[in-house]
Amino acid sequence: MLTNKTSLRRPDADVTRQLLFDLLPVWLLIAACSGFVGCGGDTPPLVTAEPDEVPQPGQARNVLVIVIDTLRTDHLGCYGNPRDTSPVVDGLAAEGMRFLDVVAQSPWTVPSTASILTSLYSTEHGAELRGEVRNLDGATPFQLHSDVETLADILDRKDFATGLFSANPFLYGRFKRGFDTAVVGRQPATTLSDAVIDWLDEIGDERFFAHIQYMDLHQPIEPPQPFFDMFEVDGGGERGEAHANWRFPQAKGLDTPEFERYRAHKLALYDGALRYVDTEIARVLEHLRGSGRLADTAILVTSDHGEEFWDHAQLGAELGGDPRGIYGIAHGQSMFQELLSVPLVLWGPGVPDGLEIPGRVDLLDVAPTVLGLLDVPTPPTMRGRSLLDPDAGIDPKAVIHAASPAYGPDSAAVFQGDWKYIWRTDGVELLYDLATDPGEQHDLATKHPERLAAFNALLEQHRERHIRTDESQPMVYDETMKEQLRALGYVQ
Repeated sequence: MLTNKTSLRRPDADVTRQLLFDLLPVWLLIAACSGFVGCGGDTPPLVTAEPDEVPQPGQARNVLVIVIDTLRTDHLGCYGNPRDTSPVVDGLAAEGMRFLDVVAQSPWTVPSTASILTSLYSTEHGAELRGEVRNLDGATPFQLHSDVETLADILDRKDFATGLFSANPFLYGRFKRGFDTAVVGRQPATTLSDAVIDWLDEIGDERFFAHIQYMDLHQPIEPPQPFFDMFEVDGGGERGEAHANWRFPQAKGLDTPEFERYRAHKLALYDGALRYVDTEIARVLEHLRGSGRLADTAILVTSDHGEEFWDHAQLGAELGGDPRGIYGIAHGQSMFQELLSVPLVLWGPGVPDGLEIPGRVDLLDVAPTVLGLLDVPTPPTMRGRSLLDPDAGIDPKAVIHAASPAYGPDSAAVFQGDWKYIWRTDGVELLYDLATDPGEQHDLATKHPERLAAFNALLEQHRERHIRTDESQPMVYDETMKEQLRALGYVQ
């Protein structure tokens, strides 16, 4: 789904091809030192391959999909964060493809990750909550439908070694289907990367597909040192347990110095956790490089959803509807951009180098893209398309849908061109011009009734085409999973 060639933007070639082929192990050693923050100095050039391992077009044998759970786009350096949060991902973006406008199919993990693995909407794959008002605190999500085919199912039949490594405990049950190896459970990025590296050693030279889902940006945010205190906050005092957990959840007291200091620490802690994950990604890539497999492995980095840091706290409280009475924090509760906008970076064989893609795509395109990289046909049931096809084009009139919240009224978002429409079962309808109002601060619904009606009609058409009325089986929590979900704030 590339734009035509004249609309692609290529960064400075001196930057995108800055390959010093023996510095990655040195960089990892430097990054591990407690005094290295990465701000105020040049970041060492990133090395992704030895000279004879430079990826060549069309030679991908393997694909590594990396999902950084709960990562909002604007906290990566390559998407504008002035902090040095993601030198490894930034390096992949500079040497590969970076998509500037990517929509997640849901603002929380279960339906969104299911869409990544199936290229289906939540109403089709079935892995979501149900009802006019959602409350994950008191309900159990449904599993994937038993007849839904996943990316792992397809590649397992093609004799790929398939591995699922998820620190998010929700990726169990039918999420594991098709994976030869599945390591699922709450754990820090270091432990998860260890499991990936051990698996890569076990499979040897087999072709592989791996899905890695890091969880360290999710509440409670507690990265190890030096990352816990890596990014300083002017006049904010020391960071501690109060910052790892949520405060100010009722959209009250947000005009106080106490809140401003707390929010600043919260963002710094989040950025530190991102830098920690980025370092662990580097460790996996270095292991691939050391074993001679990096040059024929394509890397895809994305997120399942973003995170709100009081971006729409006041509006959320005014609209109401969340059964928890919580507004402005975390995810799953709205269809605003801080939750639906996610990054997407591609690097490796078969991937054009140094391209920024401005057109809008969505996470339904991940599975077809992975299959395209591996030269495996895409099933006609998949809704997305490969992002590698330069003839696919991006239609400015194309419509993209997101839905399936975890909390509050059932809701959906519809994107077309510069416009975005939000609908809720309680009668709320919002309309935004993202070109002039990317932060969604000015609802234009009353000023454009005809456009509102057109979007509503598009939503109705979508529902008629993409809904299954049969229900899948609910997930079943064992005691270990309950404990892990409770620690993550999902189960009371």
